[in-house]
Amino acid sequence: MEKKILIPTNFSKHSWNSLVFALKLYKKFPCTFYLINSYSSQKFFNETLPLAKADEDEQTEKEKSENGLERMMKGLIFRKENPKHQFEKISTEGNLVENVQDAVNKFGIDLIILGSQGDTAGISTSYDNQISKLTEKIQECPVLVIPETHEMSNEGGMEIVFPTNFKIPFKQRELRALIELAESLKASVRVLYINSESKPLAEKRETNKMELAKHLSDVHTTFHVLTQTTPTTGVHLFIEARDSNFLALYQRKKGFFSRLFSNPMTETINFDPKVPVLILKEYN
Repeated sequence: MEKKILIPTNFSKHSWNSLVFALKLYKKFPCTFYLINSYSSQKFFNETLPLAKADEDEQTEKEKSENGLERMMKGLIFRKENPKHQFEKISTEGNLVENVQDAVNKFGIDLIILGSQGDTAGISTSYDNQISKLTEKIQECPVLVIPETHEMSNEGGMEIVFPTNFKIPFKQRELRALIELAESLKASVRVLYINSESKPLAEKRETNKMELAKHLSDVHTTFHVLTQTTPTTGVHLFIEARDSNFLALYQRKKGFFSRLFSNPMTETINFDPKVPVLILKEYN
């Protein structure tokens, strides 16, 4: 089945890297990649992803956006990952988050892939940037955030850490992006439970754990428990100790890991992963 991937771009190095990552990730699959750039005008000043470089002063913002997308299309001519890859340009004015959500709804997007500047994913809401805004506000579409310094590995033995507390059951389609990522990378899923209170799971949580195992039965999955630690610190240390490759988070408005998107004073570690982060979304 053809995949539809949306890639927001500001023509920077990290947004180009996210596109290259997407091409490699889906090199064996037919895909349509939608490249979207939102530009500002007199009506919109601070709600767009600013262009990486200033172009000629006489160009309008619309022209800069369209010309930037055209340059990206020309750069893709030299990439031969898959002849079944197709590319579409979306140049649009105004609020980036709203425009991305509109594209998700209009084109039936399966996954959004974002490039983050620097060596971290930049998903904490302590960062006043478009990465945290997009990951927080986009509805019913998973988001994969790729740090700028991350390079796609062809090595085996990759793993995706997936923290959960088993309080609420998952829908199969909410986990689809995680399963497909694991299949594409031939990676294992490490389900991590942070048992801060060192208590046994209640019956309902045990049931939800078994259901999750069934949902993930098509990929290699193992279950792990950490005690005497907080969720943020536990996830951080688990990834560091195992040298894990990806982190998957399920983002519910009032979910267990909403704390990962803040910077509480009680934490000694400011959690901002240096691995790609897949944000799974709640579906109605």
